[in-house]
Amino acid sequence: MAPDNASSHTKLPVNRNVKHVVLGDLLFKTWYQSIYPDDLVSKDTDRLYVCRWCFRYSCDVDAYAQHTRACQHRTTPPGTKVYHHGGYAVWEVDGDDHKLYGQNLSLFAKLFLDHKSVFFDVASFLYYLLTFTDPNDPENYYILGFFSKEKLSWDANNLACILIFPPYQHKQLGKLLMGVSYKLSAWEKDGGLIGGPEKPLSEMGQKSYNRFWEERIARYLLLRGSEAADTENSSQQKQKPPKGSKKKHHHEVMTVQQIGLATGMLTEDVITALKGMGVAEPTTPSKKRKANQEAGDGETVMIRKSNVLEWAKAHRVALQDPVRDEGFLGRWAPRDTPEIEESGTDEDDE
Repeated sequence: MAPDNASSHTKLPVNRNVKHVVLGDLLFKTWYQSIYPDDLVSKDTDRLYVCRWCFRYSCDVDAYAQHTRACQHRTTPPGTKVYHHGGYAVWEVDGDDHKLYGQNLSLFAKLFLDHKSVFFDVASFLYYLLTFTDPNDPENYYILGFFSKEKLSWDANNLACILIFPPYQHKQLGKLLMGVSYKLSAWEKDGGLIGGPEKPLSEMGQKSYNRFWEERIARYLLLRGSEAADTENSSQQKQKPPKGSKKKHHHEVMTVQQIGLATGMLTEDVITALKGMGVAEPTTPSKKRKANQEAGDGETVMIRKSNVLEWAKAHRVALQDPVRDEGFLGRWAPRDTPEIEESGTDEDDE
């Protein structure tokens, strides 16, 4: 797992079979070895040319140039667009419908992932491509990264692997993909199983998810029960507490399970985030009994909004979620008219 804030790889592995890749007009170093076919990619390839639209590869620059002029995906990615906001879009690609695409994407991703890569069994996975289209150049798009997800996960994982390509890292794009993965999970669709990323996470993956979970919980706690939730699209809300929040709810006693249900997070991930934030205090026996009576069994914690706000300010966390509900399309689109939406066909999340 290599989210967008992965550290720079100054000490590169000795056993890289491909030293550099050319992706479109970008040239950059690889980090790890990938299992490209020996008859097409030699064991000591200095430069591999990869199509930035379909990830087909070649060691021959002329063959590469010829392909890019005719690539069938040069105007639009395969699959279905599920999210679009501010020039960024996420496309769902079924590995069963686009096997070669999924295999080529996986081979390319392995150059920057130490583990968790699937090369040939792509039919059981969905791939979610993150693209960007400049409004001033609407005919041209760039694939910035992706995450994959098993169609059927016994552990209810909402993400198997995630990668923001090296030239586009350190731009908070990993958080955008993580947020989309939670939105697309069964939890937000029909109150189904709550899940999370496939574990164990890599060291950098764990660090990135810890920050993502912390920010997700901070937004929930600061916007909880306030009018700010209705006005979160305003840029004025950035790093500003909901109006009147200090006067209300000096502290709240709740269970970890409550927070998990509200944010769609596993209990273990909630605990990890709260410990990292340092905003939860142990409850007294009387408060613990009261909270358990109101919210069912579960570990109880006392949280002061002032502490959460201080943490959010110190870490420059904006209350506005980078993933916008209005950006989702199709079955994930906001339901302003439930009675009309319910008359359509019912689809199950994979």
